[in-house]
Amino acid sequence: MAKTKTSTVHEGPQESLFVLTDGRKRVLVIRPKTHKAAVDTARRHFPWIKAEDLIFQTDQLEICNRTMTDISPESWEAVVPQVSSVFVVERHGVHQGGDASPRTNATHATDQSSRALVMKMKATTPFRKASHLISTQLVLDDFDMVYDGCRLRLDQTPADVDMEDQDSIDIILKQRGGKPVIYVYSPTETDVSVALTLTREWSLSAIYPVVSTKALPSGTGERIQWNVRTRSNGSLTELNTGLDVAYLFWEAHTNHGIPASPPTSPVAGSFPTTQSFSPLTSDLFPVDSVLIAVRDITPYLDKVLAGLALHTEARTSFITYWLPSLLKHKHVALRFVPQEAYEIAAPLDIQPVPEVVTRIFMLFKGIDDDALTEWENAKAAADDTERWKEVVGGDFERADDASLFRVLEWGGMEVLAR
Repeated sequence: MAKTKTSTVHEGPQESLFVLTDGRKRVLVIRPKTHKAAVDTARRHFPWIKAEDLIFQTDQLEICNRTMTDISPESWEAVVPQVSSVFVVERHGVHQGGDASPRTNATHATDQSSRALVMKMKATTPFRKASHLISTQLVLDDFDMVYDGCRLRLDQTPADVDMEDQDSIDIILKQRGGKPVIYVYSPTETDVSVALTLTREWSLSAIYPVVSTKALPSGTGERIQWNVRTRSNGSLTELNTGLDVAYLFWEAHTNHGIPASPPTSPVAGSFPTTQSFSPLTSDLFPVDSVLIAVRDITPYLDKVLAGLALHTEARTSFITYWLPSLLKHKHVALRFVPQEAYEIAAPLDIQPVPEVVTRIFMLFKGIDDDALTEWENAKAAADDTERWKEVVGGDFERADDASLFRVLEWGGMEVLAR
């Protein structure tokens, strides 16, 4: 098989990089020096927001007290060198506080960080409007609205669920398994079926190439199957669609309101090499994770991923995909899930059976400055990048042997604050 095409990423000075996000889309841009330049940049990447409605917010400064705060035009040049990202917010149509006007309800929406939004809604207004306002004003992406213990549908109204004035909606954020991609390599052209099954703790939100999704009996999960032909240059032809692709892609979000696997309790003194993995409840702790300052995250990940047999293109794709999410934080805790545990949550059935399968899945979350003392041991643990080979488990010596039939998958998930 021909060698996989590789590319080299040349990082510029970290100070020049900056993330703009509206909570749904994240864009890595050159750091705008002036407020006008920031508005112009935001308008290019978020054209659906009118210039007169566009504001920037941050909670990264100590003075913000962890509360999303507007960045005024006159403060932009002082603020922007101190933060790694800002939220692009569309400010319109929301009245925070105050009494409800006639024929309206004052509805409070509260997210998992206890941020609250007060909305005035008619009893006949669909919750689709509330969802849009929550997304833009609280700057949230994938979430469920829950009232009185029940998930709300976008086409429902306050009248449909007997909501009264001053009632509250709980906002439950969904965690997303981000961009797991599957490479299939064979020394000869081979027809291969690749079937992925997900437990009911998460549901597919995007796949490519697009093939049919099958619901498993009794709501136990979902299953998809690609049929591909490997090519000598490392690419694939998906036979159902006729598309030529570099890899197979899927994403999934977590499903709330179902019984989840209980989280495992980490044991002090060593990194676990066997543990369960639950998309809903898995967390990170000082005894099973490492703590990395974000300024050091890219060289650390490149070294770890190289040891886990990711080739140059895979490492580059992995790092650049997660970099905007990582840059939201000053310090990040991360760990890699053992393959055996990951296989239980997302079984992969490949026929014919590969000689080597490597599945890499990273969990990470931001750590606040006031919690850093609890993570001192995890900070020291970052010096040993080799330990992840034992944790993940795999035949890393043969994983890049071009004479073998091999499969490589990588993905990850940001664990939201609990």
